[in-house]
Amino acid sequence: MKDKIKKFIKKITGTDSNSDNKKSASLEHGGDLTNSKIRKIVESVIEEEINFTVEHPTELSHGDYSTNIAMVLAKGKNANPRELAEVIVDKIKSKNISDIEKIEIAGPGFINFYLSKKFFEKSVNQILDSENDYGKNESLSGKNILIEYTDPNPFKQFHIGHLMSNSIGEALSRIFEWNGANVKRLCYQGDVGQHVAKAIWGMEKQKEAFPHDTDSIEDKIKFLGDTYAYGASKYEEDENSKSEINEVNKKIYNLFNEDVEKDQELKIYYDKGREWSLEHFNDIYKTLGTEFDKFIFESEVAKIGEEIVRKNTGKVFEMSDGAVVYKGEQDGLHTRVFINSIGLPTYETKDIGLAFLKEETEKFDKSVIVTASEQSEYFKVVLSALSKIDKKVSEKTDHVSHGMMRFKEGKMSSRTGNVITGMSLVDSVKELVDEKVSDRGFNEKQTEEIKDAVSIGAIKYSILKQSPGKDIIFDPEKSVSFEGDSGPYLQYTFARANSVLEKSDAKSKVSIPEEWKITDLEKILYRFPEVIENCYSDYSPQNLVTYLTLVASEFNSFYANNQILDGGADQEYKIAITKSVSNILKNGLEILAIKSPERM
Repeated sequence: MKDKIKKFIKKITGTDSNSDNKKSASLEHGGDLTNSKIRKIVESVIEEEINFTVEHPTELSHGDYSTNIAMVLAKGKNANPRELAEVIVDKIKSKNISDIEKIEIAGPGFINFYLSKKFFEKSVNQILDSENDYGKNESLSGKNILIEYTDPNPFKQFHIGHLMSNSIGEALSRIFEWNGANVKRLCYQGDVGQHVAKAIWGMEKQKEAFPHDTDSIEDKIKFLGDTYAYGASKYEEDENSKSEINEVNKKIYNLFNEDVEKDQELKIYYDKGREWSLEHFNDIYKTLGTEFDKFIFESEVAKIGEEIVRKNTGKVFEMSDGAVVYKGEQDGLHTRVFINSIGLPTYETKDIGLAFLKEETEKFDKSVIVTASEQSEYFKVVLSALSKIDKKVSEKTDHVSHGMMRFKEGKMSSRTGNVITGMSLVDSVKELVDEKVSDRGFNEKQTEEIKDAVSIGAIKYSILKQSPGKDIIFDPEKSVSFEGDSGPYLQYTFARANSVLEKSDAKSKVSIPEEWKITDLEKILYRFPEVIENCYSDYSPQNLVTYLTLVASEFNSFYANNQILDGGADQEYKIAITKSVSNILKNGLEILAIKSPERM
């Protein structure tokens, strides 16, 4: 029967002994086996384009990699998958790949690969040698990626939704960079539109409370928040107020029209409010560890978008009750207004203008936009309309959504004034962190630095551990825990590893002790570069969070079960493992834009 299956393999693959010999030399991977390289080894035996999986078994005891190739290959061909697996395994074994210790067949025909002791030695040394660069690759080399995120609107509060967009956008930016891409960070901000009109109308109505130039930025931002909430409330409740705010909205657009006389009093309110907002936002970006390469404002793109929409009215867009709309029903979507009945461009038109501004001013292969998931349907319509105007631009644009951060009170609302600002959340978490780090023997400056790092880390971890698009229920107490599923847990584990290294002499190259038994920790460490690649392909920073938490958990078990600095024959190698953990945690936290304090 085996001979029959061998003939079957030969028939469907066209393999022979010569082709095996030609490929064997290229299968030595220098201690750097990854999912894709295991796949290549299997493909070198099969020599057929076929869709199969290579993954890490859930249980570490079941091997380091597993593939379902035999079952996929046997399907529909009246062959026994387990017998096919035996033939495939024999062919791979004949190549004598030093990094593979053994190959076993499990269940109906899964092929499990166990990596060799020599592989793990080389893996640890590679981590030590690469240090701060471990995990970087060139898979996106030469690619230019624009990523737009955070996008707070002047005249409104920087709320926790912006905090979520910033955390996800910054992590994705760094994931792109670690995969070799050239990344340009963009922040798009709404400095025109009804929200501005509501705030400025409110500023005029409450001008007796207008802040002085010497007042703090916090007082100025509170004034803006109050006046916006007042204007938004009156817009909904009172027709006269609504009419006045609509008139203010027109006047704001006229500030950017050279052919129209400008309202000078309104311009004073506008300039002050915009200036205060941008100063406040920049302070927050510094706190969060983000440096944008370019800021783009709605006032820059409104006219561009309006010209494009009007030019394509009758082709892509159509008139409806005095407004210009896009009928999304043709694509299974819904109708949206692009120019309203009073002749002003909506958010949709400005996003069309933004897309073309990017195309005209930036050389890019991909444009990624990070917003709340409640805008997902909105973006489907905008991108559908964009595809009818310029398919190339739309195909280069991806929308990544994030869920909402929720509390017991439910969804926040900036319209009612019950906005939970990003920095008020940071401050409340910092109070909890203060209870944990104040009595640890640090001076005042060190304590403040640790509190800042841990509070920001706690919030970012809570955001990033969820898949983009999913809501999170933020639990402040759990977020600052030094044990388990939290940012401070990763930071504390890094500090623990660092404390061991401070008392030891970490070598740049080590040999694995002869009697050493490979630990679960080592079976996880080498996967870091693979995780970084997968995070890009899926736009999934949560995979990195999950991986780092697993590394931290395994190291703490390793730390509890091994006296690292015991003077024994394996001390040098245990220090090397500890250094490897330190490197990976530091690099991983860097990608997540979470600081890694050396002491906690």
